[in-house]
Amino acid sequence: MERDTIQFRTFERLEAEYDLVFNDDGKGEAADLVCLKDVNAEKIKLCLVHCKNAVRAEVTNDIGNFYTVCGQAQKCISVKHGGIPRLYQNLKRRQNTWRAQGATRFLKGDMSQLSYFKDKSRRAKLEFEVILVQPGGSKSSLSDPILTLLGTTELFLKKTTLADFRVVVSD
Repeated sequence: MERDTIQFRTFERLEAEYDLVFNDDGKGEAADLVCLKDVNAEKIKLCLVHCKNAVRAEVTNDIGNFYTVCGQAQKCISVKHGGIPRLYQNLKRRQNTWRAQGATRFLKGDMSQLSYFKDKSRRAKLEFEVILVQPGGSKSSLSDPILTLLGTTELFLKKTTLADFRVVVSD
């Protein structure tokens, strides 16, 4: 993964929170970053991170910057409902493609850890979180339409998957 990307900068900020971080950016992705944490003996945390660059790389608070990333977040409920075993198969396939080219999609962790989470998911409760990263918005001046869009996305995720929801914007 290129170090000057929004995905890599996000990884740097989240790395300490998770045991495994997978770069799933690309067509058919579950999310830009798939993060897993072994919370305790009975619980796994799955976090799907969706990143979207700001149009023209500027903080403009343009709602257009948020539509795509909110849509990705809403669509990702199928990943949670499909379960960790299905996610495991998709990530394994993507990793094998990259490994054949001498690269890896793991930013933290490896296939054995991913396999551990797949096996544990059969007996553990799944805690789910979705994070949106959109540097085109400024925390101090998000418009009411953007806040409504984010609120609607959060409500949808909470009602359909009990997901926690975080939004990361520019300061």
